[in-house]
Amino acid sequence: MDQEMYRRYAANGYHVERGVFTAEEVGQMLAHYMAMRAEGPHPGDSAGVPAHSRPDAPDPWKQYPRMIQMHHWDALTRQWMSDPRLTDVVAALMGQRPKLIQTMVYFKPPGGRGQSFHQDNIYLRTTPLLAAWVALDRADAENGAMEMVRGSHLLGLLPLREADTDISVTEIETVIPSYLPRDLMALEPGDAVLFGGLTIHGSLPNRSRDRFRRAFICHYAGAEAYPIVAPSLSLDAEAK
Repeated sequence: MDQEMYRRYAANGYHVERGVFTAEEVGQMLAHYMAMRAEGPHPGDSAGVPAHSRPDAPDPWKQYPRMIQMHHWDALTRQWMSDPRLTDVVAALMGQRPKLIQTMVYFKPPGGRGQSFHQDNIYLRTTPLLAAWVALDRADAENGAMEMVRGSHLLGLLPLREADTDISVTEIETVIPSYLPRDLMALEPGDAVLFGGLTIHGSLPNRSRDRFRRAFICHYAGAEAYPIVAPSLSLDAEAK
C-alpha cells in the first residue's frame, strides 16, 4: 500500500480495495454460503428485531438470517478469512499483524431492511480493530449498499439513540454529526471496503425486486490490541 492510499484511509476512516477475490472465487463463496443457509439454523443466526409498525409482517431476513463465527466450524471460511490478499491490506492499515475475532455473512435479500448507522467499537471494545467487508454481489444504492461516514473515526465513541426499526434490523444507532458526509460504497463482487472500529457505517433497505446484497465480513484486532475502557453506550441492547 502506498503512502497516498494510507493518507486517504487515515483521513477518511475507510479504504476500498478492488478485486480482492476473483469472479470465480466469489461464485464459489456464494454457492457455499447459500447452501449453508439452506441447511437450516446455525449458532448465532440473527434476523434482527421486528419492524416497529408491522411486527407481524413477512420479513425477508427471517428466511435469510445473518450467520456469524462460521470459521469455528467451516474450513472454507477459514481459508477465505486468512487469504493474504485480504490480510496483507488489513496489516498495512493497522500497522501490525491482524488477529481474527469475528466472521459473518449478511444476505440482505430483496425487500430486506438495512442496518442502522453505528460504530463497531460499540460492541467490540478493542483497538486497533478493523473490518473487511467483501461484496459478494454488486452493491449500489438500489440494493442498499454500505455507506461510510467520512471522518467519523476521528471523534471517538459517539452517543446513541433509538433507531427506526421499520428500516433497520437493529434498534440503536449512532448519532451522526450533521457536518460529516456519507459516502456510498458502490462495489463490484470481490471488492472490499476496510474500515476501523470508530468509523460510522450502515445501510438503507434493499429496495430492489430481485437482487441480493450479500457480503462476507471479517473483523480483525491487532496482534498488540488492548481493550477499550469506556461506559456502556448500548442502551441496554445486545450487540448485533
